[in-house]
Amino acid sequence: MEMREPIETNHGSPPPPPPPQALLERLKDYGQEDAFALWDELSTEERELLFKDIESLDLPRLDRIIRCSLRSQGLPVVAIEPVPENTVSTVEERTIEERERWWKMGLKAISDGKLAVLLLSGGQ
Repeated sequence: MEMREPIETNHGSPPPPPPPQALLERLKDYGQEDAFALWDELSTEERELLFKDIESLDLPRLDRIIRCSLRSQGLPVVAIEPVPENTVSTVEERTIEERERWWKMGLKAISDGKLAVLLLSGGQ
């Protein structure tokens, strides 16, 4: 996915219109309403692109594919829940000492052959 600067800003202008309600309801059916979390920060062109991209998705088909894949691996087909807020932290919120400790813990986990995962949402 190509990263690009916002095309226009809303500084000093009225807020953008909210995401289309029908599309928001459709996303809620699949637990994906957070796709519009940064809607207000997008330019008009970016909002149009996001709307078109989401509208073009065959959500029932994607849901079936995911469920089939999980079942084929013997995994339970459960609703994915957000990570509890109190278990999330950012580097910016931490002291230099904590960051260094995390760095060392990460290197040790790698050297021990353990897996580390960094999950980013929304292309951020």
